[in-house]
Amino acid sequence: MAKRSLKKFSKSLKLREKISSERPTFKRSETHRFPRLGDKWRSSKGIRSKMRLKKMSRAAIVETGYRGPVLTRGLHPTGKHEVIVYRVEDLTVVNSDLDVVRIAGTVGTRKRLEILRKAKELELHVINRRPSEKEERREEAKEKEKEKKEKEAPKEAEKEEKEAEVKEEEEWSAEKEEAQIEEEEERR
Repeated sequence: MAKRSLKKFSKSLKLREKISSERPTFKRSETHRFPRLGDKWRSSKGIRSKMRLKKMSRAAIVETGYRGPVLTRGLHPTGKHEVIVYRVEDLTVVNSDLDVVRIAGTVGTRKRLEILRKAKELELHVINRRPSEKEERREEAKEKEKEKKEKEAPKEAEKEEKEAEVKEEEEWSAEKEEAQIEEEEERR
């Protein structure tokens, strides 16, 4: 039963992605003539509006047919629910399998960093990290790479030692062959 619903959910996510890729950008009527109207959507209300009457070669209007599947409506693109967090204590409610964390815009930097640390401990995914916070992640990644290199360094040293031994053996065997050739020449 769970496999069937999971399969249905993943199908629904793919369908939502396909529908949203085909969905047109809805523009307000006459925006090309009047820049002050902006890019926001407003429904046409004019009695003779060609856009409202859906005449050919007019911009698309918002309709229910453009909606995504009910099962995945309102979810984050990862397929999880967004949970807005204001305090560190709010993270205790979040389930890492079903939810992703969005830190509220009104939260200050100090509390934001505390929330990020706690989310890292609880292995929660935070959606809206700032560029400065991403740099900290990069630094952590660099530190992990250094640790890996330190662990691999003894292995590399062993490889170099083995290569040196192989070279010495090759040189020794080459010298031995030369000595044998010289002995044969002296016998002749």
